[in-house]
Amino acid sequence: MADKHILKNTRRQAAVKVSGTGSATISVQELAYGDQTITTANLQLMLTDASFMTLANGNVTRNGNLILVMPAGSADTLTFTNDLGVHLNEQANANVVVNLGASEGVVILQFSKGDGYNDPNRQNQGPGSL
Repeated sequence: MADKHILKNTRRQAAVKVSGTGSATISVQELAYGDQTITTANLQLMLTDASFMTLANGNVTRNGNLILVMPAGSADTLTFTNDLGVHLNEQANANVVVNLGASEGVVILQFSKGDGYNDPNRQNQGPGSL
């Protein structure tokens, strides 16, 4: 089982490092910040950046769907939002599984939180509320 560390977790962004061998699951619930609640029906946890170094073939999946492939012996940084103007929102309401294979690897994934991460202190209280 790979080690997982949440490097950053704010109301709108998160970054998670996965290292070692094997796999680790990043759940959408564990990235809720403080008093944020989650509405899974419309949840949007979008992958914006990925940095990795893998000795074995690795990948990132959501709901069993392949999101990112990391070839054996590779190292790269992918900044989807800066370089391509997009983010990976496939299966954006599903947990993220990072598989590093049988050899050592390190992956840092950065996410943007959208719909479904609810902030109670930012909800519209309606007309006349204080």
